[in-house]
Amino acid sequence: MILNLLFFLKKRINFRNYFLLSLTALSFSSLPLCGQDNAQGLPAIPGLPASSLYRVTINDKGIPVNDEVRYDFQTAFYTLTGSASRTVQLPKDTQACQVLPLRYGLQPKIENGAITFTLSEPLRLVIKVPGKLPLALIGTSPEINPPKPTDANIVYFAPGVHNAGVIKPKSGQTIYLAPGALVKGRIEARNVQDVVIKGRGILDTSSHSIRKDKTTGILFENSAKITVEGIGIRGGSWWQTLYLRTDDVTLTDLNLFGKEVNTDGIDIDGVKRLTASQCFIRCGDDGFGWHAVDARSNGEPPTQDCTAEDCVIWNSTAGNALRIGASMETQLFEHITFRNIDVANYALVAICSDHSDWAWCKDIRFENFHIDATGPAAIEIVIAKTRYSNDNGFRDERGHYEGLHFINVTAPAGKIILKGGDENHLIDQVSFKNCFIANKPVRSVNDLITNAFVRNISFEP
Repeated sequence: MILNLLFFLKKRINFRNYFLLSLTALSFSSLPLCGQDNAQGLPAIPGLPASSLYRVTINDKGIPVNDEVRYDFQTAFYTLTGSASRTVQLPKDTQACQVLPLRYGLQPKIENGAITFTLSEPLRLVIKVPGKLPLALIGTSPEINPPKPTDANIVYFAPGVHNAGVIKPKSGQTIYLAPGALVKGRIEARNVQDVVIKGRGILDTSSHSIRKDKTTGILFENSAKITVEGIGIRGGSWWQTLYLRTDDVTLTDLNLFGKEVNTDGIDIDGVKRLTASQCFIRCGDDGFGWHAVDARSNGEPPTQDCTAEDCVIWNSTAGNALRIGASMETQLFEHITFRNIDVANYALVAICSDHSDWAWCKDIRFENFHIDATGPAAIEIVIAKTRYSNDNGFRDERGHYEGLHFINVTAPAGKIILKGGDENHLIDQVSFKNCFIANKPVRSVNDLITNAFVRNISFEP
């Protein structure tokens, strides 16, 4: 009755649209493709079997569930506007499940093998059932005016499998991966501008992003005005994406899956004005690897005005959910913000900076940062010489933090470690506001592990 009343009020008042998401986890094949206009399941990834663990329905219509066991996940993708139906069915033997991120409060009671929850928008969720691979249930907004194969300056990949190799976009081009396209290869571009990569297809870099060759799944270097929107990336054995000396970058609605060591999610180096939003990052190393590598080769361009927001990170195998560093071979890292970030899993540290070189880090902010997993340390910021410090003779020097701010940061457990380098290489002007570890407020230096080179720490309730 309450739900009926809500739908009635929704028609009368300008409430935000609600949708009820339906998920069925059974040992059967996928249901038919969702056909309602406001909720569309994306096609199955070509060449992958349907999940034997999960079935998913939205508006009582089935959407494909992919068995991506090579990344220790099952996946389902959909686009949605407006409301959707309200049925959730779990396996008969399921005694408990968890829906991440926890901050959405989606912990419905299991009754007769069914759970029900409501959502107000497409979200990036992980359904965890003990003893089974998790399900990544990822929603995006529908595409607006997708290009046609005959449009000018379009490299168009239709549904199906494409052995593309190295794709090298030119200035002004759009690379389009249609829903249901699986493009095997990688994207590499230098000295370009006004390039768009978009669609709802998958770029499979697993045989083309190679650790020994340090070939990145997507690389933009010395470029500007770059947009990557909506696509999936399946990593190989090196970084999934890198933006090097590239400015004005917009990344939205990406889903990235890597498992091996060094499969960082979104890496940047010498970038100005980048925004990464509404992304799901499954990585075998740092989810965000924001650093400055090799000043001798790349120079020392600053990284400024970069933001990551509304992203979910699942980090395992090695590395950290988020990392500033380790290599910091540049003059300036300034105005960096991580906002509305959820860490569903991490290997070493949730918020890490092993600052190993000479960059001056100024105004680094973590706002509404929610850590749902446990690990050795929730936060660890250290200035020190490490095995990642410059080793080619360019410069042997440590850096500095000025303005390090934690606002609404929560974690179920874990230490907060802050250690400066020496009297000339400090962590200075640190603030904690409304932060909690294990439900206990962070309100004094007694809640931290620090050394003598951390100065001017403030706490607000």
